[in-house]
Amino acid sequence: MGIFSKFKDNYEKNLVIEILNDQFKRIESLGLLTFNHKKLSVELVEKLWNESASYLNGSIHKRPARIVFSIAALSNGLECLAEDDVQNQKAFLVLLRDLFAEVDVNRNQYGIKAVDVELLEIASKIYVEFSQDLSSEKSVSEQVSLESYQTWDEWYAVFQAEAAFHFEQLGKFNCLEYMDKSPLQRAYEDNVDPKPLAKVFAENTNFETVLKNSV
Repeated sequence: MGIFSKFKDNYEKNLVIEILNDQFKRIESLGLLTFNHKKLSVELVEKLWNESASYLNGSIHKRPARIVFSIAALSNGLECLAEDDVQNQKAFLVLLRDLFAEVDVNRNQYGIKAVDVELLEIASKIYVEFSQDLSSEKSVSEQVSLESYQTWDEWYAVFQAEAAFHFEQLGKFNCLEYMDKSPLQRAYEDNVDPKPLAKVFAENTNFETVLKNSV
């Protein structure tokens, strides 16, 4: 039984590693994550497993849903990032926000159990804490003068990353690729700070209309 249990453990861990890897690849274009996403996915899963195996291996209760395992691994990793690592903190927060939304919408599909609820509560507290910290402090890019944006590409990368952080719906940031960027290019030429502009943009743009008009 021990051999089969270990096989099941490795099987579950590998599936969660793939979930995390796919999530990291999904936001790769934002330029937020500075780590190798495949290696990071393995490290996050193994770290959480080593610390909380009893929650994950079914020895005390049923195993958590894989998406909840993924959320727990991300939130646990978020706590381990350096305090001034705003860029990677935002990457983790973007993914946690989206995964929380997915669980909320499809709760019945994932068969959420007591262990899932407990892990989600822990992860949610971490998410809220870091979200509040980032909103109350200036990020690295906000501390740099606008003159530091030497090119449109640099300015737009900051705009894109900040907009993604404020989007409320899963995958909204992908819609930027369908939009006319000439107004943003004019903002860059006028030396407008991209971060507050991105927040307003994200909160007030109807992306369903953008996608419809792009077809």
